[in-house]
Amino acid sequence: MGYNEDMAETDAPSLQPGESRSNDSGERRGCSAGGRLVQLRRRVAEPGFVVVADAEPRPEVPTEVITTEWAVANAAFDRLMKEY
Repeated sequence: MGYNEDMAETDAPSLQPGESRSNDSGERRGCSAGGRLVQLRRRVAEPGFVVVADAEPRPEVPTEVITTEWAVANAAFDRLMKEY
């Protein structure tokens, strides 16, 4: 999860549960309600976005969402921030 220069891994420990930050391009990094790192970033190899949570996957809530839609990516980020 850590190739984003504007949002270094060192930012993650400073985030409180439920808090998120975004960079100039709209990519987001947050600390979920349960203290897990959640990140929304632009894909490099193909158009679109990926949202990931640093957590054990659960059948009802995926830890990764890949989409070409900005609104879907933001909704997934918000959902993972609450669920994990």
